[in-house]
Amino acid sequence: MGSSTSVAAGRRRHKARDRLLLRWHRWLGLLALVFLLLAALSGCLLTYKQALIRAIITPGITLPATYGVAQMAPQLEVIAGRIQGDSSGYLIKAPNSEEPYWTLTRDADRQVQLLAWDSLQPHQQNLWLLQALSFIRELHTELFAGVVGEAILLVSGLLGLFLALSGLVIWWATKRSFRWRWVLPRQFNRSYLMHYHRHSGALMLPILLVILLTGSIMLWQKLTQPLLTPPPPTQLPRAMASAASASAGEWLAFAQQQVPDGWPTYIRLPAPGVAAVTVRYRLPGEWHPNGRTSVKIDLPDGSLTLSARADEVDWPQRLINQNYPLHSGYGMHGGYKLVVLIGGITLFWLSLTGGWSFIRRHH
Repeated sequence: MGSSTSVAAGRRRHKARDRLLLRWHRWLGLLALVFLLLAALSGCLLTYKQALIRAIITPGITLPATYGVAQMAPQLEVIAGRIQGDSSGYLIKAPNSEEPYWTLTRDADRQVQLLAWDSLQPHQQNLWLLQALSFIRELHTELFAGVVGEAILLVSGLLGLFLALSGLVIWWATKRSFRWRWVLPRQFNRSYLMHYHRHSGALMLPILLVILLTGSIMLWQKLTQPLLTPPPPTQLPRAMASAASASAGEWLAFAQQQVPDGWPTYIRLPAPGVAAVTVRYRLPGEWHPNGRTSVKIDLPDGSLTLSARADEVDWPQRLINQNYPLHSGYGMHGGYKLVVLIGGITLFWLSLTGGWSFIRRHH
């Protein structure tokens, strides 16, 4: 008799806990609903940003296998001559196999220009896409609200992690009722909204956790402080003679000597208030599409600073360095990029069905 009473009491406590968790899940989900919808939709559109640019703006353009720093250096000199005198600095991205064009981003207004890798003439076809992608990116990363928008997205990402884990706990009691028709319904029925919601979320939980966690970590590091302090850069004993009078091509060639196995990605040339040249590199086999290794040449003394190589840092720092490719799919295998897209669609679907179900329940 006592044993039966104890079991019954335990079941009541278990049901009360589940009801409380469900209540928190619903109300916190409602709080984050709009922001998760926006982040998921914009993220899906950005997943294939590079492919869209290649298909619509630079169709049929490929980078020759023989193209390298020897060809980049004189082209960089031409680009430097064009932007010289502009009061705003530029972030210059060198061509690579996935982006066979020079990319110039103006600091003042974030205006983007694509230059042909061979002639350095601006690509003029379908430039509306660049404006659309810039709009979507700003929505995805800061909700057009700067730091405030980033903070909202960080809170929404953390809430999304709670929703994903609490949703699994809630679903677990009904796991035996899992059917593929709840995940891929042949015919949509509003009566089954919660079935679609719970079973889709449970199935896609791993990739949802990766997307939400990596996005939250990147925002956290940007808004507060890095989870791990990166290794300090190394001041190399070698300096570049006459660095102040050197050309952009000579700066690039000298920087390349410090990372001979790297591919130049982002390049910062001297600008008003910035008396230095910085070249960022992607190392062989590195997931991050822009790399995490950089060389800085200070002007006018030519002193050289090399960041810790991405392939030589400790494993925790390497893991932190993979946040961006794991979150976006950039630089990753095409199969993983497809999984990221499906994860974004699922996050949008879960937000939509969860919000819709809540509204139907309370009206």
